[in-house]
Amino acid sequence: MKRGKGKAAKKAMKFAERKAKAEKWVSEYDGTPYGGDIIKAYRKKFAVDRMKAVEELQMLGVSLTKEQIDREKAAVKAYQDIQRAKKAKRKRLREQKRMQKDIPVFHEDQDETFYYIAGYTSGGAPYGVTWEEMGISPYTEDDDW
Repeated sequence: MKRGKGKAAKKAMKFAERKAKAEKWVSEYDGTPYGGDIIKAYRKKFAVDRMKAVEELQMLGVSLTKEQIDREKAAVKAYQDIQRAKKAKRKRLREQKRMQKDIPVFHEDQDETFYYIAGYTSGGAPYGVTWEEMGISPYTEDDDW
């Protein structure tokens, strides 16, 4: 198996190691990849994040407009906002699952008032043995079921 090839090898490089390749790449860049977006092309070529690409291109002497830099900052912020929202949603779902575990599961012939529902009146009201009459709380586990 060949080692030191591909994206993982590029990611492992520090800027000092990448500098010579990057200088050559910048001098040869003709603007065709990625619609002339040098920042995106550099990111893809050297597997770095957005702000690292901006920083390194500036170190290499590439003049970037304020709009280009602001666009990259906005993209980073938008990505962070999306990740934060996903994290909050996962946390909310986890909390809902935890809360559902805490809600007691009643069998079809019992509810929060009745331990055992013997039947229903003609008006639809249940009747039977209450939890209080049984001397237990509706929120305790009952192993008889």
